[in-house]
Amino acid sequence: MNARSAVLAAVWLAAAVTACEHTATFELPIYTPNGPLGSGPTLRLTYNPGTDLYPMWMSGGSEILYSAARVDRADHDHCFAVLPGTGGTISGYVCRTSAPDDSINAFEGASLGPGGRIAYVRASSLRLPVPPLVPQWEALVVAPLADPNNAIELRSLDYTAPSGRIHQGISHIGWLGPSRLVYLGESVTYPGACSSCPPDTVRTGIEIMTLDFGGATPVLATVPGTDSASSVAVGATGDTIYFTRNGDSRVYRYTFSSTQTDTIHDFAPAGIARDVGVAAGRLCAVVGGNVIYVVDSILGARQVDGGGELHFVTLANGAETVIGGSSTFFRRPAFSPDGTHVVAEMWTLGRGDIWRLDVP
Repeated sequence: MNARSAVLAAVWLAAAVTACEHTATFELPIYTPNGPLGSGPTLRLTYNPGTDLYPMWMSGGSEILYSAARVDRADHDHCFAVLPGTGGTISGYVCRTSAPDDSINAFEGASLGPGGRIAYVRASSLRLPVPPLVPQWEALVVAPLADPNNAIELRSLDYTAPSGRIHQGISHIGWLGPSRLVYLGESVTYPGACSSCPPDTVRTGIEIMTLDFGGATPVLATVPGTDSASSVAVGATGDTIYFTRNGDSRVYRYTFSSTQTDTIHDFAPAGIARDVGVAAGRLCAVVGGNVIYVVDSILGARQVDGGGELHFVTLANGAETVIGGSSTFFRRPAFSPDGTHVVAEMWTLGRGDIWRLDVP
């Protein structure tokens, strides 16, 4: 653990022993500490009765941060949790656990940036008399990693993008520089499989956006040629991004300085590619699996994604390796800083857990 990680861990633990007052940010879990529950190249990290989402490696690669559903609370808040990258006990939670139980609060999709800051999506709703289908307040925010509640709102949702299209969701956040973000703007629909079935939440990419918040007013811009994008990741420098498109098996690269787009890899005939990531000369993407792309006459284009295989590509020679199969569905892989591991959501029976995998 480097010095910055050690300081951060100390902050987590010191804050966690504070009583859970309205201003308290951190708290410890209630169960007994223990070590990893397994080992090997494919390792399950979380055993939450609720759903665990959006894993992210912290600085130094010794810990991960992810969004955990708190089923121990009546409001089922989605909070940030910190866990050793090798598995074990949660060292702390970050959420509004001191807020009234009549509210639902969610912290999701965090991305670590320069100077110990994170950008993430924060949402809240009143859950009484019944939980609403759509969040009553949602925004992209930036905050210190040591105190995610001390957040500055950058962009509230819904909003109309410079292209004229309405963005109802934000995902795949990345940092292009100290005060410049890139992310996927999405449509969010709630279809039901039948007239009496409960609605599902379907997030479909619209286009890739940049947001510069270095000045007094954040400035939004659409990345050219990214219509119907389904994911985005930042390359080795902030001048390059990699992205996928709905219904498409290819991964593309866009360079800001030249405004050029080229194709990096085609996963055909394995299926639709999404959730791209790049690190240490390797590329990963979720490909095929439980995904459907349709164009609805009323709702428009929709990509319903239940996860797929993890494909790894060595960029120097195009060599490809696959992890997963017909019964193993991954989503949202995130490379470790050195590119030797990924953490990802693994979906089983409609619920996600976080797994760590060695990069082949």
